[in-house]
Amino acid sequence: MSAQNHPTNTNVNPYLEFQAGVTATLRSWSALSTAVQHEWGGSESTSKAEDLRTNIFTFFDGSSPNPKMTQEELEDNLLSYMEEEFGVVLEDNSEREIAELICRMYQQCGRGECELVREVVANSIKADEQLTRQNFKSLIQSGNASMDDSSEEEDGEGQDAEMEGAPEEKQPTSLEEYVHRTLFGSPSKPKKELPPPRQLGEPEPQKPQPQLDDDGFAVVPTRKGYRR
Repeated sequence: MSAQNHPTNTNVNPYLEFQAGVTATLRSWSALSTAVQHEWGGSESTSKAEDLRTNIFTFFDGSSPNPKMTQEELEDNLLSYMEEEFGVVLEDNSEREIAELICRMYQQCGRGECELVREVVANSIKADEQLTRQNFKSLIQSGNASMDDSSEEEDGEGQDAEMEGAPEEKQPTSLEEYVHRTLFGSPSKPKKELPPPRQLGEPEPQKPQPQLDDDGFAVVPTRKGYRR
């Protein structure tokens, strides 16, 4: 990845580096990105992902070498948050990998060691760039498939020319910009007032009693599940 696409910060701030690492880690978490993309958390899916990042920053606030939440607690809360807020049942143990990486970055940044964080951020940005190119290529191929191609050679040359003009997403030029940008697109505006998402570490709210229809049967709501 070219150096100019990597967020830089001349005045090294270890905690800001950690926040960038968490941002990159969540952006690269396929379970979360898929849940947001398909709006498994409803119209507020993007905002729920933002709340998850904010909650992590609350417990890993840089005020002490020891965070306010252990790795095991973070694992459990990531697992329950994904299930409660997105209806995603994790079966790939990815919450363990995410929690372990976040804790390791926090410890290293606390010692002023930011090499791991910078590697995580660089890999995330590189993956974003590749995904943008793949999506653009798929769009071109889809358009070409609907056209009557008279010459394979001409089509190949046309695709090469089009790929050279593929749009590149503007990458952040500083850590501050990278940390403060949204994880996935722009947060949606709520159409009505909704209760705030459950915070990490907060017990699950008591479920309402089931309603009965005219025949005396309980009306049970359904949730969309996702198993990897």
